[in-house]
Amino acid sequence: MAQPRRSARRWRLPLGLRLTLALAMLPMLVLPLVGLRFAEVMTELARNERLENQAQAARNLAASLHERRELFEAASPAVDRRSGAEPLPVELLADVVVDQHAGEWLEVPGRALPMRAPDGTVASVLRVRLAAARSQEQPGKFFLLVDADDERLVVPEIRDGVSLPGDELQVDFGAAPGAMQTRRVQPVERPGGWIAEIGFDTEPALLRVRITDVDYLGSRRIEGQADSGLLAPVRPFAAATRRDRRPALWADAVRGLARASGRISVFDASGALLAQSGNVSAGPPPAEDWKSRLARRLLAATLSLRPERFLDESPAGGVSPIPPLTRALSGVAAQQSERIAIQAGLPVWMLTSAQPLWVGDRVVGALVLEENTGSRLGVAREAIEHLALLTAAAMAASALALLAVGSVTVARVVRLRRQAEQAIDSRGRVVGGIRAPLIHDEIGALAESHANVLERLRQHQQYVGNLRGRLVHELRTPIMVVRSSLDNLAGESDPGDREAYLGRARDGAQRLERIVASMGEASSLEAMLAQSRLETVDLAALLGACADGYRSAFAAREFAVDCAAGAAPCPVVPEAIVQALDKLVSNAVDFASPGSPIVLSLRHDDDADGARDERWLFSVRNQGPSLPSAMRDNLFDSMVSIRERRSAGDAHLGLGLYLVRLVAEFHGGHAFARDIAGGVEVGFTVASPTRLG
Repeated sequence: MAQPRRSARRWRLPLGLRLTLALAMLPMLVLPLVGLRFAEVMTELARNERLENQAQAARNLAASLHERRELFEAASPAVDRRSGAEPLPVELLADVVVDQHAGEWLEVPGRALPMRAPDGTVASVLRVRLAAARSQEQPGKFFLLVDADDERLVVPEIRDGVSLPGDELQVDFGAAPGAMQTRRVQPVERPGGWIAEIGFDTEPALLRVRITDVDYLGSRRIEGQADSGLLAPVRPFAAATRRDRRPALWADAVRGLARASGRISVFDASGALLAQSGNVSAGPPPAEDWKSRLARRLLAATLSLRPERFLDESPAGGVSPIPPLTRALSGVAAQQSERIAIQAGLPVWMLTSAQPLWVGDRVVGALVLEENTGSRLGVAREAIEHLALLTAAAMAASALALLAVGSVTVARVVRLRRQAEQAIDSRGRVVGGIRAPLIHDEIGALAESHANVLERLRQHQQYVGNLRGRLVHELRTPIMVVRSSLDNLAGESDPGDREAYLGRARDGAQRLERIVASMGEASSLEAMLAQSRLETVDLAALLGACADGYRSAFAAREFAVDCAAGAAPCPVVPEAIVQALDKLVSNAVDFASPGSPIVLSLRHDDDADGARDERWLFSVRNQGPSLPSAMRDNLFDSMVSIRERRSAGDAHLGLGLYLVRLVAEFHGGHAFARDIAGGVEVGFTVASPTRLG
């Protein structure tokens, strides 16, 4: 069964290293969000603690007004409570400009309108804040603010003759529930939502606000609706009648209330304002120097990365659909914290605590204590702005440093690639190299590895070139001898001469046979070593036997044995040891000075680390020419020869010392060659059994 062919296509990341490093920095953008979230949580904890303290202060202030019947007598009702309208606190501002910007409304307490889905459940798709105010510069006029946090303002439109609904704001106003007028208002989009400022020439007695929010993705279905119900704007404190004795009675009471922080308001049972002390301050305005403006822009950009929290999920921050004043007039103490703004990434809350006022078992009024937490964020705002600048500077420095590191890394990799490509020509020959790296890191190690690979490739190419040249050199003479002998034999009739020519041809053929045998000798030795088993033999006795054989084979040479050890048992492959000694002795015979002895030596290796690293050292010393310095490093490589051709019958392919190296490495040792006084010592080491294990 044929194997399925693997696809040669590989998936490649279409990104450079610089862009990859830039993408790796994206998680760092989470750090500012985490920091702001931590600061926001700490602010919420401080808000909860402040709300508890405010509630305790409201209880203490309300205790001083309980059972004060004279303060609540002769009240002239401002609103008919039987109409079911809830009181709507109204702020007195210096001036209000209907410009669809809520700058002057920041310190005005608002009323949250809950959104309900079409099925009646509470929906969190929209957060709506409702506030009312009067203007000192425009007496008699009344102003209403509707501020909503929404993903997008959907404007009604007609498309292809079809009317498409949009977000809708409807305000009903009038003097009585049955005589209400309706005004449809088109909100103005702002970042994160929309806003609507509505002005009335005369203050209405009753109000009702209804909002419809639709889906902006295309379906235009209704996602939520809000209905404030009937609201009755609370009349100002200055509207008391002449028969009302309460202003004079409240003068002393207000002095006692003025010691509390924030703004204290006292309402009667109808929701009319009786007394008021203090003010709701948002604190000092933010600094306008370039550092503060830059910090605020950075914080705004950071906040835009996270989704807006439409409703506060903390218990203290949950906005009830029933205002605190309404609940207090019903006899229930109430608390509320409403987020009205964000300063330097920190939420600003309007804290409200309301306490019912009792005369006997009857609720005669309510005390409302209000405070803007922005008045306490001055120091925190400066710290957050300073921290934002430091964080931005640190992230910018980190980005630049990472970009610099990435650029340097890319440049080094590109340089290494170019050097590797230029080191090899179009025909595959190594014509160059890789420069040594200046920085010794992972890329430097990669460059060194490439340089080593190129050097090995160069040596291999040099080896192949030497092999070709040496084979041509060694084969040319025997081939010429065989050819000339055969040519002469063909034209010779004399039997004696024919026999001489046949002898020459046989000699040439034998030389060719020896060359072929020498070429296969290394492979045969490797195969023999792979299949052989170690035998424990006495190396000293083995060396002595070999010396006797060399004396017989080379009768004209003098051989001496230098063996300090009486016995040297060691597991080896005897045939391989003898073959290595044969190669060493053959070289010594060729290079030794005439009449000088050849010394065969066996001793412990002085460089061994100890008994567990015991080695035996074989060497052959002879008097003669020293080793050529240019070939010391590759003397034991294949196809390397330093001898001159001594006779036409000899074939030297440079494999002798290479075979010695193979035998030494198989026995856990190494081959060596060094100059000595007046001559050369060449040998190899074999390791003990512990070394081999």
